[in-house]
Amino acid sequence: MALALVMLGCGRNNSSNSGPSMGAVYAGRVVLNDVAPIVRDSSSWWEGPPTFNVRPLNSSTRLDEDRFGVTVRFSHVGSRESLEVEYEVWVSTSIATSFMSAYQNSLGSSLTGPKAGDQSLYYNRNIGAGAAPYLNASYVRVGQTVISIIWSHVDAVASTSTVGKLAVKAASRLKDAVNGKVHPSPIPTQDPLLLPPEGPDLTLLGKTVLPIEVVPQLLVYPAPEEMVTFFKQGGVNDFVFGDYAVDVDTHMEINTAGFKFSSPNGAKDWIDAVYGSSSNLLSGVYLNYEQDTGQYVAAFGSGNKGVLMVCKSSALGEQASRSCEGPLLRMVKAWGQVLGG
Repeated sequence: MALALVMLGCGRNNSSNSGPSMGAVYAGRVVLNDVAPIVRDSSSWWEGPPTFNVRPLNSSTRLDEDRFGVTVRFSHVGSRESLEVEYEVWVSTSIATSFMSAYQNSLGSSLTGPKAGDQSLYYNRNIGAGAAPYLNASYVRVGQTVISIIWSHVDAVASTSTVGKLAVKAASRLKDAVNGKVHPSPIPTQDPLLLPPEGPDLTLLGKTVLPIEVVPQLLVYPAPEEMVTFFKQGGVNDFVFGDYAVDVDTHMEINTAGFKFSSPNGAKDWIDAVYGSSSNLLSGVYLNYEQDTGQYVAAFGSGNKGVLMVCKSSALGEQASRSCEGPLLRMVKAWGQVLGG
């Protein structure tokens, strides 16, 4: 509530189109190589699915002063430990500074930690629930961008100096990108069929190429290492990721994954192996609302091309709404026809 009050007080007169671009912020994000030196059991940490938080996603509730955001995630296989780094770009430095003040007013005095960016705040929290209840929270301002770093642990928080290493790295990488020292890498040339065809149901928020380890995280799959092994045995090491807003309900987000198998029948082999005994499989297409994860999942393919679509709420812990159903059904049909050629 405190943050909302701050923003209402700022008003719209501060609006500006200046500041970093989405490409620059994504290029300046922290990556797995930055995370590995500071976490325990680093070989078991994987990159997770990003969110490109741009309009029209959450357009009905988005503050006018919010230009865009990017969230990158990392997770520990075998536990609920996770690390989430969110970059929120506001229309002005003064508004970003107001948010830092609001965090401090809400959470109290910052712990002593390394200086990062233009401002930095450090907090330890125990939420008292869940499998990883201990949280390190750090907030770093770089110009008009506020970086939120939330690191969950099973048994205890990390030291502030350890969290500070990541905060300093996040700030320095973003500064380098904004100042033109780091440039966005072009997406490797990929088969255009690995992204859904353009249409009236979805709006593209962002796209990239990700390691195959992200796929079981999209599905909240109970045996992630086994799924990754299956894909790699089929010649799949990475995939084309698409992040979309559902146009009829922009509170809903669809993630797509398009991948190529080495076998000409790889898509069928994958569907048969993962979904072949399911009652929700019809004509080689799996489409279901999954109660345990609270999201809709579609899986289909043709030849060596496989496709996953996951429709979920953009809010953590909230179930997907039925507004996912129509767009998914229509897109499965349209994309499937294109894949089938």
